[in-house]
Amino acid sequence: MTRHFITLSLLALIVSCADQTPQAHKPAFDSSRNPDMLTPDLYPSGAVPEKDPVVRYGRYTLVSTLPDSGQRDLMAQIIDVSIPANMHPNVRDAMQYVVDRSGYTLCSADIGHVGILYSRPLPAAQYKLGPMTLRNTLQVLAGPAWQVKVDEVNRQVCYALRPGYQLPDPPQLAKTQVALTNTLPVPGAAAASSSSSAVVIAAVPPQAPITANTSGSAPPKSAPIPVAPAKDGPITLSTAQAVAASSTLKNNSPTPSTTKPATVIPGQPPTTAKVAEASKPLPQTWTASSGSTLRQTVESWATTANWKLIWKVDDLDYPIDAPLRFEGSFEEAIKEIFPLYDSAPRSFVVDGSSSQRLIYIAERKL
Repeated sequence: MTRHFITLSLLALIVSCADQTPQAHKPAFDSSRNPDMLTPDLYPSGAVPEKDPVVRYGRYTLVSTLPDSGQRDLMAQIIDVSIPANMHPNVRDAMQYVVDRSGYTLCSADIGHVGILYSRPLPAAQYKLGPMTLRNTLQVLAGPAWQVKVDEVNRQVCYALRPGYQLPDPPQLAKTQVALTNTLPVPGAAAASSSSSAVVIAAVPPQAPITANTSGSAPPKSAPIPVAPAKDGPITLSTAQAVAASSTLKNNSPTPSTTKPATVIPGQPPTTAKVAEASKPLPQTWTASSGSTLRQTVESWATTANWKLIWKVDDLDYPIDAPLRFEGSFEEAIKEIFPLYDSAPRSFVVDGSSSQRLIYIAERKL
């Protein structure tokens, strides 16, 4: 009796287990009117990538059609370069050599303080770079103090100082000396230029200084020389006119006059006039301090000379390692500084217009 009861219990348990069928997982939200799901489901766990697709080349060659890691991630491309030692490169030259044909460009030295990094000389241990990824190469060139910033939209690489590091003290830039372009004013010349009446020049003995007439006597009336009044500056006489006036007054006077002559302006008492020879304007001085760059220097010069500068290529620039000094006009300084870079890997083409006060800087195409 007991054996039959156990047998029936086992049969009932087997039947109950067979009736329980696994229920399919329903979606979290279903707005359709036909909730029946298509079976079998090809995506029970979502989209799963397939194995690498291949293309058969020949009988025994299979080639993968997937892009490699360097094509999917440009920063993962392998770099293996040797920078020529005759370039005497700085860090920017090495970075430009590395990113060449990589699809990326370097940011300008004017952005932030990256010009400090660009102007450093390249260590000898980094003349040979690779094989390593572009990402690691740019970080090795920058060192531990600088962090690489990549703008994937513009594909531009730049650098920022890491927290905990301090910038060096800014160098003292030499002050630009601006020469005086106007001649020194002559005392009494303003009154002479504003007068609308004729000016009478007294007798001038050869090589005698011009001072006021201390005796208060008027100049001889026998030989006045009328001179047209000056409106735009001090009154000057040519050498021939001065000699003719001196000889005429000397012949007409009975005795040589020992009184030192003076310039007499009608309606005004005699005044002491100091006639200074018009001096030539001092040459302008143009300086470039070490630690700056060529573009920064030329932009500062153009601002001082009131010229407009067009720098066509943003990444074309060179650091200035030693102070430079030129004398002359702005155009003469430009003609002297750019030939210093004719032997550089990327030289310059300088053009401009003096009438428009415009200077144009571009890269020389080899």
